[in-house]
Amino acid sequence: MIDSIEKKKGKYGHLPWYRRYEFLYPFMIIYAALIIFVMPPVSRLNIFGYLMLIVAVVIYVFVLVAVQTDREKPNWLKNIFAFGVILIFGLFFYRYSGARWSEVGHYFFNMDVMRRTGFMEVGEAATTTNWELMFRALWTAIEIFLMSAVLSTLLALLLAVVRVIVNDKLLNFFIELYVDVFRAVPSIALLLVIYFSLPYAGILLSPFATGVLALTLIEGAYLCEVFRSGIEAIHKNQVESARALGMTAWKAMKLVVLPQSIKIVLPPYTNRMIGLMKRTAECSVIAIAEILQTARQLQSWYANATPLIIGALMYMIFLFPLTRAATILERRRKSA
Repeated sequence: MIDSIEKKKGKYGHLPWYRRYEFLYPFMIIYAALIIFVMPPVSRLNIFGYLMLIVAVVIYVFVLVAVQTDREKPNWLKNIFAFGVILIFGLFFYRYSGARWSEVGHYFFNMDVMRRTGFMEVGEAATTTNWELMFRALWTAIEIFLMSAVLSTLLALLLAVVRVIVNDKLLNFFIELYVDVFRAVPSIALLLVIYFSLPYAGILLSPFATGVLALTLIEGAYLCEVFRSGIEAIHKNQVESARALGMTAWKAMKLVVLPQSIKIVLPPYTNRMIGLMKRTAECSVIAIAEILQTARQLQSWYANATPLIIGALMYMIFLFPLTRAATILERRRKSA
C-alpha cells in the first residue's frame, strides 16, 4: 500500500486529489449539508430520488475506502469517516422508513409521565413524583444487591476453602450437591418456592428477605466454583513450602493462597456481580418494589413505556462502571 502511494506521488507530484486534506475537509461539510437539506423527503421519493440516494452512498463509500486505505491519514480521521456510515444510514432510516417518530417519542421518551404524581402504596403522599418512585426502587435494588453480594461471597468463600482443605468425602459431596443443585435451579422458581412454601413450615419471611436469601443461595453456588478454581490455580508447591515452615493448612490458605488467588478470581467475580445486580429484577415476581416492578406498574397506569426505558437506563448507568472495571481487570490479568 505504501509503495502504491509513493508511485502515485511520483506520477502526480503529490497525492491524488481525493486523498488530500484540501478535498476531504470541504467534502465532509458539503456532503453533510447535502444529505440533511437537499435529499428529497419521503413524499417526493420517485425514481430520481432513489437514484440520488444510490449516488450519495456510492460517493461516500468511494471516499471512505480512499481514506481507510491511506496509511498516512491519522486514525481520528479514519474513525470519523467510518462513524459517518452509521450516521448516514441512520439518517436515511429516520427519513425514509415511514416510522411514526412522534408517537415513538411520546410512548417511549415522554418525560411528562415521569414528572407526574401518583400513588404506589396505601398512604403514599400525593406529591411523590414518578421520578422519586423510580429512584426509591433503584435504592431497593441496590440494597438487595449489596446484601446478596456480601452474603453470597462469604458463603462461597467458606465453602470453597473447606472443599479444598478438608479431605472429607461426605462433606465435599454435600458441598458439590449444593453447588450443582442451585446452579441448575432457575432463580425465579427458587424465589416463588421460598416465598410461598416456607410459611406452611412456620417460617415467615418478608419479600425483601426472600429475595436476598434466594439470590444468596444461587450466587453462592456460582461463586463457590469461581473461588475454588482460583484457589486450585495456585501451585501446590507453595502450600507445601508454607506447611514446611510450620504453618497450619488454614494459615497457609490465609497468608499464601488467598492473596494470590484474588488476582485470578477478580475478573470473573466482577462479572458475577454484574449478573447479580441484573438478577435483582427477578425479585419483582414476589412483589418487591424494585426497578422492574415499579416501572411495570407505572407503565400499566399510564399506558406508556417511558418508565421501562428509565429503568433500563438506571441499570445501565449503575452497571457501566462495573463492566468497565471487569474489562480493565481482564486486560491486566492477560498482560501480567
